[in-house]
Amino acid sequence: MPALTISIAPAPPAAASRRGPASVAALWRRCMGSLLLPLVALVALLALGLLAAPVRAAEPAVVVVEAASSRLSLDGRFELREDRERRLTPDELLSPGPGWQAAPDAPLNLGHSPSAWWLRMSLSNPGPDPVHRLLQIDNPRVDRLDVHLVREGGEARHWVTGDRLPYASRPVPHHAFVFPIELRAGETVQLLLRVDSHDGYLMLMPMSLLSDAELQADTQRHTLLMGLYYGGLGLLLLYHLCLLGSTREPSFATYVAYLGALIACRVHFEGHAAQYLFRDAPWAVNQGLLLAYSASVVLFGLLLRVNLREFLATRPGLRRTCLALIALNALPIPLALAGHYALTVQLINPTTLLGIVFALGLCAAAWRQGWRHTRWFLAGAGFVLLGLLAERLRLASVLPDTPLFAYAMALGSVLEALCVAVALADAVNRLKADKLAAEQLAREAESRLNEQLGALVQERTLALEAANDRLARLAITDELTGAHNRRHFDAELAQALAQSQRGGGALGLCLFDIDHFKGYNDRHGHPAGDEVLRTVTLAVMSTAKRASDQLFRIGGEEFALLMAGRDQQAMLQFVEQLRAEIEALGIAHAGLPAGVVTASFGLAWCPAPPAGAAPSAGVEPQALYRFADALLYRAKAQGRNRVMGGTFDPSATSPTALAELH
Repeated sequence: MPALTISIAPAPPAAASRRGPASVAALWRRCMGSLLLPLVALVALLALGLLAAPVRAAEPAVVVVEAASSRLSLDGRFELREDRERRLTPDELLSPGPGWQAAPDAPLNLGHSPSAWWLRMSLSNPGPDPVHRLLQIDNPRVDRLDVHLVREGGEARHWVTGDRLPYASRPVPHHAFVFPIELRAGETVQLLLRVDSHDGYLMLMPMSLLSDAELQADTQRHTLLMGLYYGGLGLLLLYHLCLLGSTREPSFATYVAYLGALIACRVHFEGHAAQYLFRDAPWAVNQGLLLAYSASVVLFGLLLRVNLREFLATRPGLRRTCLALIALNALPIPLALAGHYALTVQLINPTTLLGIVFALGLCAAAWRQGWRHTRWFLAGAGFVLLGLLAERLRLASVLPDTPLFAYAMALGSVLEALCVAVALADAVNRLKADKLAAEQLAREAESRLNEQLGALVQERTLALEAANDRLARLAITDELTGAHNRRHFDAELAQALAQSQRGGGALGLCLFDIDHFKGYNDRHGHPAGDEVLRTVTLAVMSTAKRASDQLFRIGGEEFALLMAGRDQQAMLQFVEQLRAEIEALGIAHAGLPAGVVTASFGLAWCPAPPAGAAPSAGVEPQALYRFADALLYRAKAQGRNRVMGGTFDPSATSPTALAELH
């Protein structure tokens, strides 16, 4: 948040001195113009987040807890019920009845609610061994939690805890809330959670079941990150405390107090205050968080005002606005002392956002006027704004509860504190800052070159993938007709037959060829014959439009059609339709009785195994092919231009064992 400079402020730029002080109205317009982009970004983020909010209406299922699963998220896996009068009991809630609703498929966030809320889920251990898990509610700021673990025959465990109760009420020592869950072999238990608030502010509650090792790993990771956070800010605090002792500069005192407020805010926010400092004083935990947060915002405003005092001296309108926003952000302090937690939070959110956005606009306006050192304040305020937005949107379940967003505010405050330290160094050593700026330009140029190279590589990669796709299509396509080729037919026939025998439904294989096609070629020439093949293919493909219909050219004038999803009679009718459409093309062929090009068809219908029957073993695709080919030759033998169909028996040992022909 705040940024700090030494007491000797840099002189205004020469250009500004020649022009004289700008009018208050003009500067105000510039400041508000600088505010426009952050405000638009804020509204866009909120709108996108609200539009992307997940909606879930499905009934929650029993949560299966397996021994091999070390982490199991419970978000969206429970039922939710509002207890407006706070009179419901576990016995009433365990009985079937109305009032329950499915939880959203996201970490639970009840927002501001005057009611208590009940959560209900079933935990089942289907394995032969008992399972020990830890229920983690990863929010150390829940006011009150009642957890009931109910087995068959009565309640087994009951815990009552919360951040408004002494730390000793927690069953497992941890900065968040952790409860031991024991599941016997083959056991299903009921888990009831009652969530209540001191004054109606119910926050984000990510819940998960963890193994001991997983919880330990999470705790170690959290401890490491927070140790880095506390250590980094602590070193900055000690360093500037030494500078304060040697220089007696008031700006350093304000900055040291600001760093202390940041550390205190995070200690309370992460639950470490309850764990280590105020184990028997929960009131200090809740009030301390709000006091530290409000103090950090106020101290940030004071630091900004001190470091821009020369700029604000000739701009009374901006100076009064800055003081008014500092006073506005100080209002939550007495509310926090009075214990109005929810009201304080509701007031803190808009006042903090307004103050930070104003700081962004003020720093941008000063930078445009030539006050270069304000760019560090601008960056610091930007980091804090991004961190605050991410934190608020995560708490509102707009952003996912990932480590990046969970620690966004801490990361933003660290980056802001570093920006403040850099601002001090910038005020002392301008030449070094110029060198850093030149290096930054070089990094940006390198980044642009890398982006251009990456874009070129991506373009070439996409072109190569497109070429590979075209080659793959050509490898399975008949070049003359556009139908699939014989190689693809062999693979698809084997796959379709195997799927049919596994219960995928009946399969039909239809072989057909153009009657006396050699005579047509001899009479009209091969180019005309090729055109007939293309015309017939187009006619069949325009009729066989179902996704399960596949046309193949398997030899000169011979074609195959694979069909699924139809019964035998429907397939016969469909193939008869194809025969009639080929004849209706009216392609002249003097060598045939009809005087036009016709085709003969052999349709083999392979039924699916009966329901509950084991799949037939050893059904060869070639057996089905030979059966269809025999039917095709029978159609030719009986005069051509006709359809001969039969039922293929997979258990038959000879393809000549034909069923009744249609």
